[in-house]
Amino acid sequence: MAWHNIIGQHRVKNILTRAIAEKRIAHAYCFWGAEGIGKDALALEFAKVMNCEQPRNNAEGIIEACGTCKSCHQAAHIQHPNIQFIFSLPAAKAASSDKDGGMGTSPILKLSDDQIHLIQEQLKIKAANPYHNIAIPNAAQIRIASIREVKKQISMSSSQRGRRFVIISEADAMNQEAANAFLKTLEEPSSQVTIILTTSRREQLLSTILSRCQQIRCDALFDEDIANALVAQHHIPLEEARLAARLADGSYSKATELLGEDLRQLRIEIVNLLRLMLTPRFVQKFTYELEALVGKGSADRDRTKLERMLILLLTWIRDAYALSVSEREDTIINIDQIEDLKRFVGRFGVSGNLDAAARAIEQAIERLRRNVNATLILTTLALEVRRILYRAL
Repeated sequence: MAWHNIIGQHRVKNILTRAIAEKRIAHAYCFWGAEGIGKDALALEFAKVMNCEQPRNNAEGIIEACGTCKSCHQAAHIQHPNIQFIFSLPAAKAASSDKDGGMGTSPILKLSDDQIHLIQEQLKIKAANPYHNIAIPNAAQIRIASIREVKKQISMSSSQRGRRFVIISEADAMNQEAANAFLKTLEEPSSQVTIILTTSRREQLLSTILSRCQQIRCDALFDEDIANALVAQHHIPLEEARLAARLADGSYSKATELLGEDLRQLRIEIVNLLRLMLTPRFVQKFTYELEALVGKGSADRDRTKLERMLILLLTWIRDAYALSVSEREDTIINIDQIEDLKRFVGRFGVSGNLDAAARAIEQAIERLRRNVNATLILTTLALEVRRILYRAL
């Protein structure tokens, strides 16, 4: 990983690289923003640069890690003695809990062999892909044992030159006891230690913790940046990458998860949904098919699929709008459905109506996110889209 390999986040990278150049590193940071946008990647690269044995200026004059020294190799594998990476762990067995007052063995070593092996595997994946969300069964909290380990480590002298970093990933997972103990750590800053909290739920962190951190908002990623990264990293067609990026809501990790789904089948379903909305016997057919499409409507996975379908429908309508105002095809995302799009535009292609239909779909997506009844949302949307598109005929 290097600064240029972190997707987007140019504003944040400028803040951090300027702090490095001016030697004004804060005692504590909070990197906050949506899930999967590179908060951990930024934190790990920041720590890597600050511990590089031979940092250099790149072509833009930005200080970056050399990527070849011993320190860089250790940091790249999340095995650097100066970099502690903290995340949620399962609860330790009762027999191996805090008999020593919590200041002895590392909390990871108190877990079973299978759990330790899984954690090691997850860290390998995280090192190779800093956008990976570490997933360990029964690991929903950052407990006080991990915070005690942080205090213990930073109180000891380092075995290697450089600056000490403690990175607490998804710090909002700290339970109350851990958060209170961590606050005491923040209240006793060390000049050679920087603590970085990353979080997708900043509002769940104690205000007293946030007030002691330099808070840096990380931005949602642009679709094009996500798509280009997917093409480069996963070697997929640009059209597929653009679809995944559009569905990912600014999150690279969500986009990579979507690559495992059958987007082609989802797109077939949304075109069928649109045809159903516009069919002559609309009410009978739509009502009949609606329950099969929505399912129970309350399950998270059903609503997630429905949201993705609506986003794909929105993308399809926007492609139709683009064709209605220009004959250029290089901006079309659903390029493999170009003939269907042209036929659709030939019948319903009044640009103002297509734009209004797109706005109706956007409103439906917002209602879905507010947990409005899914059946009601789809029925209302179908009636609205039908009214908008048929008024031009």
